[in-house]
Amino acid sequence: MKRLIMCMAAAGLLTLSGCVERSITIVTDPPGSIVYLNDVEKGTTPLTTSFEWYGVYGIRIRGKKNIGTPTDPKYQYYYLHTHRATTRPWFQYYGIDLIAALLPIEFKDHKIWAFVVPPVKTLPNKQLIQNAQNMRDKLNALPKPK
Repeated sequence: MKRLIMCMAAAGLLTLSGCVERSITIVTDPPGSIVYLNDVEKGTTPLTTSFEWYGVYGIRIRGKKNIGTPTDPKYQYYYLHTHRATTRPWFQYYGIDLIAALLPIEFKDHKIWAFVVPPVKTLPNKQLIQNAQNMRDKLNALPKPK
């Protein structure tokens, strides 16, 4: 009987155990940019998303902004490809994380990342054609596969 009560008490404590809520808030300049974390679209900034693991995330940010008028729009495009690491808080180190998971406390790990996204340079058509011809010449200079 005593064993049954102990098992029920342990099961009750486990149901009261806490958890870890992990989230990242991403803000950009310009706002309203589309964010991809590890090639998965997460939404437009500013945004808050959850994450599962600690480590390095690949980040791609794309945006556009109308620098013209509403009747005559001219868009400036923005692009950034970078990496950012998430670091573990004290309650997520091995050994401590088991104790933290069993405690009836909810732990929160919230990261804030801010990015200034540079504008994409627009080349004149003549320059684009010249670049394409240079690449074609380099490709033609390579040895032919056998």
